[in-house]
Formats: sequence, C-alpha cells, structure tokens
Amino acid sequence: MKNLFLALLCVTFINGFSQTKKVKVKIAQIVAYCGGIKPTAEMEAQQKIPVPYSCRKLICVSDKNKIDTVTTDKNGFLITKRALGTYSFFEPWKFYKKLPNGEQESNMKMDCLAEEWAKPDLKITVAKTITVVNNLEYKPCPYRFPCLINRHYPN
Repeated sequence: MKNLFLALLCVTFINGFSQTKKVKVKIAQIVAYCGGIKPTAEMEAQQKIPVPYSCRKLICVSDKNKIDTVTTDKNGFLITKRALGTYSFFEPWKFYKKLPNGEQESNMKMDCLAEEWAKPDLKITVAKTITVVNNLEYKPCPYRFPCLINRHYPN
C-alpha cells in the first residue's frame, strides 16, 4: 500500500511539472499582387482576402532550444500540444539558412539576410492563455525582399 501511495504521488508530481496545452492557431497570409500591370478593383479586393497557410511545414524552436517540425492542416490550422513556454516558428528556408525564392548569393546583402534568418515567422507563448504574434500575415513579392541588391521588377 505504501508503494502504491508513493507511485501515485510521483505521477501527480510529474504531471504538475509537465503541463501541456492544446494549441490551435489559424495561420493565413495576405498575398500581395506582384504583377506588372495596374490591378483592377476586383484584383485589389481579392488580394485583401487572407489565404490559409495550408499544408506547410514550420520549424518550431522552444525557449529551451528544443527543435521540432510541425505542419499546418489543409485549412491553415496549426494544431499541436505544447508545454508552457515560448515557441518561435520559422519557415524552413530561414531555419536552414537558405536563400529565398531561388536567388543567387551574389544578389544578396548577406548581413541583411542573416537578420532575416533570425526573425521568427510566428511566435506563440503558451501560459494560462495562449498569445500569438503572427508575422506570416503578409507575403511580399519576391522583388520586394529587403535583402536584394538588384531587384527584378515585373514587366
């Protein structure tokens, strides 16, 4: 009986420290019009509608430097269980320090690119409430990427 009590006490103690919460966050982006001609009123209205960030991978880095990969569902929801703490999410090209949009290294300001790699695309704090800072809301046109030396504008 004494061993059963000690086992139950240990399980209760461990559960108290390993609190996790279900996190369900809808991620959507407003995709900019990147064409060369002036957009029509319909095109401008369409570009204001958020598009789900569906079936996309994100690299999750916890405040304790634990790394995980998560994938959004077809509706753009990120559904995961997380322990209390702060989590930064990066698009894979940023986490693995790759060049965006197939650009050449010779056309990039590398110090600027290093700053871009360090910026999380999404930050979630799991506590009594869940706080989301969503940097994925606006997807710029490739020629507007801030680290480009020579911008290739559309015709």
